[in-house]
Parts: sequence; structure tokens; C-alpha cells
Amino acid sequence: MKHWLMLHRIAFASTLKLFASNPLASGFNLLVIGVAVALPLGLMTLVDNLQRLSGRLPTEPEVSVFLYTSATPADINRVRALIGTLPDVTHSTHIDKRQALRDLEESSGMRELLAGLSDNPLPDAFSLTLSTAEPEALSALSNRLKADPAVEAVQLDSEWARRLAALVRLGRDLTVVIAVLFGAGLLLVTTNLIRMQILTRREEIEVSKLIGATDSFIRRPFLYFAGVQAVLGSAIGMLVVAIILQQLAKPVDTLAALYGEHFNLMLPQPAFLLTAMGSVVALSLAGAMLSVRKHLRETD
Repeated sequence: MKHWLMLHRIAFASTLKLFASNPLASGFNLLVIGVAVALPLGLMTLVDNLQRLSGRLPTEPEVSVFLYTSATPADINRVRALIGTLPDVTHSTHIDKRQALRDLEESSGMRELLAGLSDNPLPDAFSLTLSTAEPEALSALSNRLKADPAVEAVQLDSEWARRLAALVRLGRDLTVVIAVLFGAGLLLVTTNLIRMQILTRREEIEVSKLIGATDSFIRRPFLYFAGVQAVLGSAIGMLVVAIILQQLAKPVDTLAALYGEHFNLMLPQPAFLLTAMGSVVALSLAGAMLSVRKHLRETD
């Protein structure tokens, strides 16, 4: 056990020596890995925050039915009766135009300006909750409502929420594709970096083999180098994403406040970040293994 620990301690010390021997190149390599991690991680963070936002939006289909401003109480009752006959409507609420005007006066702060209007510019409306989101059913319902002469417009309020959910799904698929591409690139970059390290230590490796060093002994420092480089590069990528989120946090919250909401940008869960770092380490170790194995076969 002591011998095993000593071998790993020697390998780790050799790794630190590799970093210290050329700090400029090592820093550049870490930056390359950090960018390769930051791009897919940043996209995933954006998609994750969009998903949190979409989860706070109404997912049940909702329809707003606006009547003409000239609609009479008889028109309103007729439309209410028509809505009652629609099978896909689970709940309906009548929004009286007088109450709507009072609410607008209170929320807008323009009470005096609105009070000077001779006529109420707002129409009576109905808010409907539906049991289906099938396009054919929604189209049929809209046509039946618009057929009434008192109905001016029919608006599907939750359509944009479903579009946002579809955008989130597309973003996740796109993130997977980009992560795979950057993962393949990281594998190739690590393989090339380790090959360069091997070339700079060719004579040392040859001497070690002459005095009886095993392949695992020769391979170990390069695996440590790849692993440490992957961990540090991943940390840099996550730090870059965190800094960008911090810079965007205030503008996003200000924008959300205009819609009466409070929304904070957040990094993905720690478990996901650890998984991402583990994936980067695994790819780096795989690249190092391929490069060292190829060199050892060539020198046998």
C-alpha cells in the first residue's frame, strides 16, 4: 500500500512539474478547455432557466373572447349561453368592461385621464379554460365563437407558453449535439496535448524503460496531467458562466419586474455540474490513454 501511494505521489509531483515547466502553455491549454466547457454549459444554463420560466407559466389552454364595445346585455347573455354549450370549456369567467376600466385606472395611475373619457373604450370579455389543446378543437371552438355577431376577437392566451416549452425542448436537443461535438474536440485536443508532452520527455521515457520502468509507471504522470488539467479547465469554464450570469442577473430581473415577476438566473444543480466535470475528466483521460498507448506501442 505504501509503495502504491508512493508511486502516485511521484506521478502527481511529476504532473506539477509539467505545469511549472511551461506555465504560459499550460495556462493557454486550461483556457481552451474552459471555453470548450463554458459554451455547452452556458447553453444548458440558458435552457435550464427557460425551463424554470416555462414551469411558472399557465400550461392549460386559455382563451380570451372579446366582444364589441357596442355589445348589449342581451348580446352578453347570448355569448354566455353559447359558451355553456361548448364541450371543451371547463371554466368561464365574464370580465365586465366597467370593472375592467376601474382595474385599469388603479393599476395604471391614470385615473384622472381615464375619468375624462366620454365612453368606456374597453369591451366586455370572457376568459375560458379549456380541457384540450388539440389544434382542430381550438380552431372549431374559435370559429363557433366568431360566428356570433357580438364577438370581435378570440385569442389563445397560452399559445406562447407552449411555444416556449417547444423552444426549451429544441434547446436541450441542441445542447446535447453541441456537447457531443465539443466533447469530441476535447478528446482530440487532449490527445494532441499529451502527445506533445510525450515528445518533450521522449528521452526520459526511453531511459525509464531501459532501467525497467513499467508501462503503467510511464503512463501514470500523463494521466494525472490530463485529469488535473480537465478539473482546472472545467472549473474555469464554470467560473466564466457564473460571471456571465452575475452580469446578466440585474437586467433580467429588471425586465421581469416590468411584467410583475421576480426571476433570478441560476446555474444548474451541483449534481449536474459534477457530472459535467466528470465527463470532461473522463474524455481527457481517454485522450491521454490513447496517446500514451500509441507511443508505447511505437517504442516497443
